Amino acid sequence: MILDVSRGHIKVKIADRIATIEGEMFFPGNDKLGFVVYADSINFWDPPDEAIQVSIAEKQLILDDIKADFAKGGHTLEIE
Repeated sequence: MILDVSRGHIKVKIADRIATIEGEMFFPGNDKLGFVVYADSINFWDPPDEAIQVSIAEKQLILDDIKADFAKGGHTLEIE
C-alpha cells in the first residue's frame, strides 16, 4: 500500500515493513500523476528495520504494489 508520494519518493508498506523508494514525479497531462521509480534505490527497509535488506522477491512485491495502485488511478508509472 502506498503511504506517501512526494516529488522525490514513494513510501510503501508491505506486510509490517515500510520502504522509501527514490524517484521523480512528473505530470503527463489529463490531471494525472506520473512517477519514475528508481528500482536500484530499493535496498533496505526503513527504520526500525533499516538493517534488513529487501530481498529480490520483496522488491518485486513493492514494485507490483506501486504498479497496481497507479493503475487504479489511471496514473503513469515508469521503472528504471
